[in-house]
Amino acid sequence: MCATDAGVDMASISQMASMLDASGQTYRDLCWSPAEQAYCGDSAARYATRWAAKEAVMKALGHGIGEVDPLDIEVIASEGQRPLLRLSGTADAFARQAGVSLSLSISHEGDLAIAFVIATRCCANHATDL
Repeated sequence: MCATDAGVDMASISQMASMLDASGQTYRDLCWSPAEQAYCGDSAARYATRWAAKEAVMKALGHGIGEVDPLDIEVIASEGQRPLLRLSGTADAFARQAGVSLSLSISHEGDLAIAFVIATRCCANHATDL
């Protein structure tokens, strides 16, 4: 039998733009990896979407911002490719401890960015449980 947990989060693109403008590079360096920053460039929508993804991962793992460093959750994406997650540090430790694999879906429209994460945990003999 397989079990799933989910996490979802939304972020305001305009609020993200304001935060990026006000905080500059320091904020970027605290929350996004160099690869994420390179991909996002000056796009507040991309930053907001990745922030929502980080929050959704934390929710799916059952741990919050005080327990997981945002830099431990990296959204890897290329143009035209589906986004993937790369976990490190405490995020990776929590996922391994829970025995889950994570799937991510992200989008943005208007002023909202959204991310949905599914954490799946399957037992070794799940086929016999059907």
